[in-house]
Order: sequence, then structure tokens, then C-alpha cells
Amino acid sequence: MTRLFDILLLRLRSLFGRSSVERELERELSFHIEQQAEENIARGMSSDDAYAAAKRSLGGVAQIQEECRDMRRTNHIETVWNDLRYAVRTLFRAPVFTIIIVLTLALSIGANSAIFSVIQGVLLRPLPYPRPERLVRIYFQSDSQPKFPMNPNDFRDFRERNRTFESVAGMTRHDVQLSGKGADPVMLRGFVVTAGYFSTLGLKPARGRDFTKDDELAERFHLAILSDHLWRGRFSSDPNIIGRTVTLNAETVTIVGVMPPEMQHPGNNFQAVADGDTVDLWMPFFLYESPNDRGSHYLDVIGRLKPGVTAAQANADLSGVLEQLMKEHTGKGWRIYTIPLYQETVGRSQRMLLVLLAAVGLLLLIACVNAANLLLARSSARVREIAVRSALGAARGRIIRQLLTESVVIALAGASLGTLLALGGVRVLVSFLPADFPRASAIRLDATVFAFTMIVALVTGLLFGLAPALTASRTDLQQSLRESGRSTGGSSRQLRLRNVLVIGETGLASVLLIAAGLMLHSFVNLLRAEPGFDPQQVLTASLSLPYQRYRTVPQRVQFYRQLIANLESLPGVRYAGAATDLPWTGYDGNADGYKIEGRSDEYNQKTTARYHSATPDYFRALGISLVSGRFFDGREDPDGPVVIIVNESMANHYWPGESALGKRISFFSRPHEKDWLQIVGIVRDVKDEPTTTSVRNAFWLPHSQHSDRNLLVAVRSSTDPALLANQFRVAVRQLDPELAVADLRTMTQVAHAALSTERFSLFLVGLFALLALILATFGMYGVISYSVNQRMHEFGLRMALGAKPSDLLRLILGQGLTLSVAGAAIGLLCAAGLTRLLGSLLYGVKATDPLTFAGVALLALATTTLACYLPARRAASADPMHSLRSE
Repeated sequence: MTRLFDILLLRLRSLFGRSSVERELERELSFHIEQQAEENIARGMSSDDAYAAAKRSLGGVAQIQEECRDMRRTNHIETVWNDLRYAVRTLFRAPVFTIIIVLTLALSIGANSAIFSVIQGVLLRPLPYPRPERLVRIYFQSDSQPKFPMNPNDFRDFRERNRTFESVAGMTRHDVQLSGKGADPVMLRGFVVTAGYFSTLGLKPARGRDFTKDDELAERFHLAILSDHLWRGRFSSDPNIIGRTVTLNAETVTIVGVMPPEMQHPGNNFQAVADGDTVDLWMPFFLYESPNDRGSHYLDVIGRLKPGVTAAQANADLSGVLEQLMKEHTGKGWRIYTIPLYQETVGRSQRMLLVLLAAVGLLLLIACVNAANLLLARSSARVREIAVRSALGAARGRIIRQLLTESVVIALAGASLGTLLALGGVRVLVSFLPADFPRASAIRLDATVFAFTMIVALVTGLLFGLAPALTASRTDLQQSLRESGRSTGGSSRQLRLRNVLVIGETGLASVLLIAAGLMLHSFVNLLRAEPGFDPQQVLTASLSLPYQRYRTVPQRVQFYRQLIANLESLPGVRYAGAATDLPWTGYDGNADGYKIEGRSDEYNQKTTARYHSATPDYFRALGISLVSGRFFDGREDPDGPVVIIVNESMANHYWPGESALGKRISFFSRPHEKDWLQIVGIVRDVKDEPTTTSVRNAFWLPHSQHSDRNLLVAVRSSTDPALLANQFRVAVRQLDPELAVADLRTMTQVAHAALSTERFSLFLVGLFALLALILATFGMYGVISYSVNQRMHEFGLRMALGAKPSDLLRLILGQGLTLSVAGAAIGLLCAAGLTRLLGSLLYGVKATDPLTFAGVALLALATTTLACYLPARRAASADPMHSLRSE
């Protein structure tokens, strides 16, 4: 062990104390020479002969020095260090070349690092819970509902009867209004959760306690657990927060806990809130429904599997429980659908992120090809240098290693600058992410991203440096040394290689351009698609009436009726209305199995629609057209016959070929006359989401007959709706000074947010495609310009023999077009297969859209013409006299 330590110290000293070690070696050799010389002089030799004989007896000082250096076993490291120093000096001698190639690589490597940081944060980093692989989401499923929330009583039975879960918990959204003396009321994003919710996620409060099953009783409802950001912000990190009371929805609530900063909402589907630090507080859920009430579904359920249990086994277990429940209660054909929480969280964005990763990977390949072309051009100017080194004894492998070292140094410089660009790029990316983008808080540059960047840099350096190094090292010594200057460029072999690289570069750029073109076409289709409503000049807001102050139906109806009347009296306001949801906000309720008058029970079991509650001018405020019948007119009596308005899809689906006006439905299996809902109007279809072509059946009940405390208000103005924001708040405070106004925004902003994911992916793919096109154009320019420079003597001779400038212009442009057509053809063929992966991201356009493919081909030809024009002009200006004199 001691010997190994001594050897290590010796080698470290040889590396970091090289000059002193060399001096010691010289002194030792001098000592031996002096000693041998003295012995020779003692034998009668002259001084000069004695020293010469001493040196001969040692066998050569230089050889001994090299042998001693080899014995240190550090020569390889020293060689690499020398190569690095030489590479840096060489690059500094060509600053323009170095800056261009480093910037090219920095842009591509920085883009790769930024996108990889998103991939790392969203797809690769584990969910922020202990043992996250055991967490699953549990849904009901039917032929018409692929994922549906659970009924509270069904949840309770599943929690008690399952055998595969360590724990099961439920949650549903419950925003609350925080008010108090001296402060404006504010709406908080909240959830009511069952006992064991936090422990199911593997977390516990940082302060106070968790909810227990005793808290699920109705009299224990007035409890709350705060998020860390709410505690620090609204309550100034009060250390005595536990036990403190606050006013939520006009009721006194006691704070019993504060969650730690790492508490992340796992996301939910019913009245969805994106995952992350997006929830302000939690309150205990209590089971107030009758045990036989199995009709209301609004509970999102999450479970933690027992060790060793799979999601499929849990699904089978819960399916058995469900079968028992369907025997005990009237079933509706539900099935169990269990999915891992990770898959549920990232599934919506996985395809898009992989497409972005592929796009940025293509950009990196294009940058590598561009860098290889630049190195090939530069190696042509270094032919004599490489030939001299070969003549002096440098092996081909040694030259290749030196050239690859230069490539790696360039790549590392590009990676360093690219990392700085990525630092800013990640912040920009996160700021542009859609509001519902999963795991946005986990996106950051960390050690893994830096390691990825360094690996990409090394691979990139080898990738773009290998071909130029192999080509440059294959040198004809005699020809290179005889070269005097007329054509000091590279060989025809190098030119062919550069042509191949340009063809590949153009092909890769064409693939990216086609992807961007398809996504642009899709996005334009989304913008042009008729949504079924008019989002222009509409202001929206959310209101939630506290139960303690608005217990009765007349109170709720009167508040909204008066508010809408006050809003419609404002200058510039045309219509004002309110409903339980707005288009593209995801608040829709679902009704299944309702009865249609005159249809069989078997038919009625398959009925499904979205249902809403709305005030009379809601449709006019949103620009939803009336097809037939009438809108609600305010005369709907709460105690009179209930009426509804349906959309075209529902009317055509259930009453094809006849008018739906006057038809009736009911939510009762054996309805009395007062239980029927009569259709009095049919409105135009409103798209469920901007990215879908289908429209689900939907109907609206008048708010006066189906009141709700929580409504979204829409105000249509003849001017800029944003100017009404303060007047809207004043109108609310005039009726209830303690009522908070939330989500105050224009309908245009709602529509813009609904398309944010598509806009984000289009922007990035389009940006990468633009960079690819620029790189490909410069690559084409470099090859054609290089070829022209090599052939200027030839062009002069052609001019002397009668060629016209236009002939040379056509010759050069033809050369460029040939490369471009070949590259574009390869790109189109590759894109025909690869763009099929975009199918789920496109709207109203096929992945093999001929218009897009043709447009990209024309764009490739146009950019080629532009890139070749300047070199072609230079070729057409060749001086025939100069060429003749050189002959």
C-alpha cells in the first residue's frame, strides 16, 4: 500500500512539478557523464574525446530522457495537455472561424440543454412524493365516460373493502373566500379532502396535525390546513398560527396545520387545477349524502398501493368490490380504471415533449454538419501544415487525435456558452409554459442537465470532427509539399464529402420545416375553426356566494339578477349573463342515464350530456346563436314547469329528423308531471375544447329554477372590456362589500389560454426550424463559395474560350439546385414517415399534407437560389486574362 502511495505521489509530482523533475533528470545525467568523462581522462583521453565517449556510452541523452519520461507513466496526460494547448493557440489564430463555429454549436447545444431540462423535470425526475411508483389514480369508466370522478359513498365502500391499497383518499375542489377586518376579501383555491389524503401522498404537516376520520363528521367541517406559501404570504409566517381562527365563506374556521414547502398538488380532473404548488388550503371532506345516494360523482380519488402490488392487481381488486356494490345498489354499468399517478400526470404532455426533443436533436445534427463543413474548409488551408508534420514523422493517428482535440475544444467552448444561453432559455421557457403544464415547478438546470450538456459536447465534438480529421489526415505528401499556391484548397474527395454533408443538412432542415409547417397549418385551422361563441369584447369573472349569507334559492337568484341588471346599466355594456361555467374553462357537469320521454329504459341507460345553469342573457353575452325556439326570458317560475335549452348536437342525436322543441327529459326513473324538463330552445353547438372537432350533447337549465351559489359572469361590451374591470368590482361591492371577485379576465384571454399548449409547441418547433433553415443556407453558401474559389482559374479559362457570364451563373446555380433537390427529396421521404408521430398534435391537417410538403420543397429551392447567387456572381466575374497569365 505504501509503495502504491509513493508511486502516486511520484506521478503527481511529475505532472505538476514537471520543470523541477526535468532539472533533476538533467543534473543526474550530467553527473553520470562527468563521472565517466573523468574516468576517460584518467585513462589518457583528451577532454573533448573523454566527454564524447562518455555520452556514447550512455547511448544518447535524448533517448534516455524519453525512456525516463515513459517510466513516469504520465506521457499520455502530457501529450493530451500539449494537444489542448496547441488546439487553443490554433483556434485563437483564426478568430472569425472560431467565433462562427462556437456560436453555431452554442445555439444548438444551448437549445438541447434547455429542452432536456424540461424533459428532465417533467418526464425523468420522480414525482415529489416518497415511493411515488406506488401512487395511482382511480376513476370510474363507462362507454361514454373514459374517466369519471367517483361518488362519495362508493369511495367510502372502496376504502373499507379493498385489499390491495395501503391507503385511499379523495379530494374535490372547494374554493373559499377569505375575509377579515381591514382587508379586501380574496378568493383562495382550496380542496376538501378525506382523512389520510396527505399520508397517502407520503407527507405530513410541518406544523400542527393532519385530518382524521373524526374530522369527516359534519360538525368538524370548520377546520383548515394551510399551504406553506399562504402561511408565509397572507399570515406573515405567524409561529402561533395553529389554533388561530379565520373567516372563510363567512364562517369561522380553525387552522389546525401548515403543510411543508414540498407539498405539491397531484392534479385533478373535476374542475381541474394543475399539479404543483397551486393550492392554498385544504379542509376536511364530510360524507353528508344518504348511503343510498350513488348519483353524484365529483370526487377525485388517489391511492397508495401496498408493497409488491401492481396497478393491474389493484384494478382487479376494486372491480370485484364494484361488482358487489352494483348488486347492493342499482348499478349504471361503471367499470374501474386505475392508472399510475406518474402516467396520469405527464401523459398529456409526453408526446409534445418528445416531439420537441426530436426537433432540437435534428437542430444539433444540422449544427454538427455545419461545423464539419467549416472544419473541412479550414483543413483545406492546412494541407501543407499537415503534410509537413507527416514528413517529420507524425503518424496518421497522431494527426487525427490532434484534429479531434481541436474539435472537442470547439465543442466544449460551444457547450460553455450554450449553458449560459440555457440558463436564460429555461427561464424564458418556463415563463411561456401553459398554465396547466404538468410539473412546471420541477423544471430547472441541475447537475444532471450539466452532465448531459458535457456529454453532448463531447459526442458533438467527435461527431463533427471525425470526418474532417480522417479526410485531412489522408494527405499526399509530395503533392502537398509541391503545392505553390494556385490551388491550395482541398481535393475533389473533400468537395464530394462537403456536398454529401450539405445534402444531409438540407434533408434534416426539410424535416424540421415540414414539422413546423404542419403545426402552423394546424394552428391556423384552430384559429379559423368556428368555436360556437364570440370571445371578442367580453369580460368574465368568477363569483362564489358564501352559504351562510345566501342559504336560500331566492337569495341567490335575487343577488345575480340584481348584479346583472346593474352591469347592463353601465355605459357601453350590451349584455350581461352568468352560468355555472364558460366555454373552454373545464367546469362542465355531466349527466348520465336521464330519461327521454317515450324511449325505453334500455335506451335511457345510455343517455349522456353536459348540463349547465344559466341566466337569461348568458347566451347573448357570449354570442351563442339561437337556432330555434327561445332563450330564457326571466319569466321561468321556480315553482313552475322546468324548461331547458339544448344544443344542436343533443337535438339531432336524440330527435333526428324532427324538432326537439317541446320534447321532455327527466332525471327520475318514474317521473311525475312536475319532474319533466321541457325543451324551449335550441342553440348553436359550442366546441368542448378548441383542439377537438366533436361536440358533446349539452343542455342548460334556467338559474331561477336550478340555482347555484358559484357562477361565472360574462359581460359583452361595445368597447374594450378590460376597461370595465373596476366598474365590475364596484357593482359587486355595492351589493356585497365582503364578496371577492376572482379570475377577472377577458374571454379573449380565456380563448388564448386554451390554445397555449399548441402555441408553445408551434413557437419552439418553428424557432428550431428557422435556425435549421439559416444553418442549412449558410452551409450551402459555404460549399458553393468554396467550390467557386477553387475553380476561379477554370472559370477564367471558360470566359477566355467564349463562355458568357450568364452561362457561369446558370452553372453555379444548377450545382446548388442539384444539391438542394437531392437534400429536399431525402427530407421529404424521411418526413413522410416521421411526421406521423405528430398525428395527435395536429388539427384539421394530415401528417402527409401535400400542400405543406410542396411549400417546404419550394422554400428549399428559394433559399438555395439565394445562397448560391453571390458565389455565382463571383464566378461570372472571373478575369480571363488573369487565368491566361497564370498558364
